[in-house]
Amino acid sequence: MRRNESQAVAGELFGCSQSTVSRVTRRLRPLLRQATAEFAGEIRGQAKRSAVIVDGFLAPTGERTGVAGMFSGKRRQVGFNIQAVADLTGRLVDTGLPVPGARHDSKALAESGIADRWASHLRPGGPGMLADLGYLGTAAITGVRKPPGRQLTDVHRACNTAINRLRAAVERCISHLTSWKVLDTGWRGRLNDFPEVLRTVTGLEIYRTWG
Repeated sequence: MRRNESQAVAGELFGCSQSTVSRVTRRLRPLLRQATAEFAGEIRGQAKRSAVIVDGFLAPTGERTGVAGMFSGKRRQVGFNIQAVADLTGRLVDTGLPVPGARHDSKALAESGIADRWASHLRPGGPGMLADLGYLGTAAITGVRKPPGRQLTDVHRACNTAINRLRAAVERCISHLTSWKVLDTGWRGRLNDFPEVLRTVTGLEIYRTWG
């Protein structure tokens, strides 16, 4: 998952067949996820007490026969829209279920389960969830879009600048998360297996950055 080598290459490296690599990998992923689940849950619990930042990125999968809605017009790639949540220092605290890449971030926030899981941050008076303009229309805290034919006020510009400075942390978080090449260079396996892959990588990345 870290290097995203093909199973055939891994088989040559370890002196076994591709099918053996596939079988062992499918057994190891759930164990890794289970081993990090408790710690990841504790970190999410801690993060619930303060503001967080959310943003989406595309995990490439390549085109698949008979699978529609995976092409992201914004990112010009085929894959899953992944919603990542970070604390204000840029450390990962959660990812949502993968949704088709054609989904806009504002819809993916709900469809991924992040809106439900972090509902207290989206309520008035809650700790707050910061996001970019792609989340306008949700309950996340965003900047202000420039009105057609008009300029932003000085107050709105200052607000946008302050939010963007804080949002830089989630960009760092996503950069670290996609250093796991399976989320960056393209998932080759079955699409049905990808949610487990994402959960496993999420647990390992939380353990790496918080442990």
